[in-house]
Amino acid sequence: MRPAIAMNMLAGLGWFQHRRSRMPLSDLTIDALTKGSALSDPTTTTLIGKRSSMCAEARLAGVLEILGLSDTATVSAFPATPTPWASTYSVAGDGIRRVARLIDLEFAEEGVVPTEFRAAQVLGKHGIGPRVEYADPVSGVLVMDEILGAPATRPIVHWQALSLARVLRELHTLDMDGEPRLHEGKINSARSGVARLTPRIPELAIYSEASERFDSLRAELGQLGVEDRLCHNDLNRGNVLFDGMRAWLIDFDHLGFGDPLYDLANAMLSLGIEGVLLEKFLEAYFDRPVEASEAARLELMACLVLLRYGLSALSLVPDHLHDRMGTWTSEMLGDPFDFARRENEEVGWLVFRLSLSFTHAGLARLEAGPATRAAGTLGLPGAWA
Repeated sequence: MRPAIAMNMLAGLGWFQHRRSRMPLSDLTIDALTKGSALSDPTTTTLIGKRSSMCAEARLAGVLEILGLSDTATVSAFPATPTPWASTYSVAGDGIRRVARLIDLEFAEEGVVPTEFRAAQVLGKHGIGPRVEYADPVSGVLVMDEILGAPATRPIVHWQALSLARVLRELHTLDMDGEPRLHEGKINSARSGVARLTPRIPELAIYSEASERFDSLRAELGQLGVEDRLCHNDLNRGNVLFDGMRAWLIDFDHLGFGDPLYDLANAMLSLGIEGVLLEKFLEAYFDRPVEASEAARLELMACLVLLRYGLSALSLVPDHLHDRMGTWTSEMLGDPFDFARRENEEVGWLVFRLSLSFTHAGLARLEAGPATRAAGTLGLPGAWA
């Protein structure tokens, strides 16, 4: 089973934009549904089917049934992502606009989908994410309001940074039953990918080094005693939407309790928040100037973000490319947040190239002066160096 890691990492960072392909509703089969009453308790009622392995057309027909839409409604598919476990559709008709997220549980890690759907409901209720109209983890269907906006472009502008800071501050004040830690499953999957590939491909030894340093740095930061808060843990550009007035967060399959500065560092890197804008972003989040210890922690969290993306992306590289990965060269490296495909480059190779870029960037940042000074400010031994 392939791990479900960073589903929107490519889509979010600007490579797949808002292009959609329309699906003819004449191909949908409403008779394939397990029909029920109108939406009642979204956590217990299954109106669409007993298994997520039902075809997408059948489940989309169920969404139309739930929304009370006719077959004249428009269903538009968002572009596919490198991971096979989820697909997303815009559903519009009769003045209604919704987004349907379909999960194939065959590819989803155990326990992730119920927690992700529950998180979507909690965050939708608090206005951090879109309102959830229907959530059924049994059939893998989540229906939400459609945010009439677009993924963030890099770098974001002043008002966007301030709005995002306020949304993150609200997120980090929330509680959630069970203290979910979906991101831990992603990290474990990344470790497994490194352990599986590096013995076979000696040229990938840098990933073993990166994994060891990631774990060491994370352990040292964990000794600081920072209170865990509810975090998004995957703030790539596609998971942050702006509707012209405010920021919204989507896709919560990495959600879990941890250091809230991880989210700030993730947003800082992926959205190009730096310089004076970074100062304003942090002031808006803390409602005061940032303290030296917080700035130091943010710098080391940025190293973790880069390394984690690099390690996680490695596990997304398709099996048929594994034999080629040992041929990588330094010419493949570049800005890890530049997701443009090179000429004739297949998606899987782009994922590998980005993985290399993230990993090298993370190691370089960890060895640079700001990280060394940050460790000194926090009194950390720096065993990862």
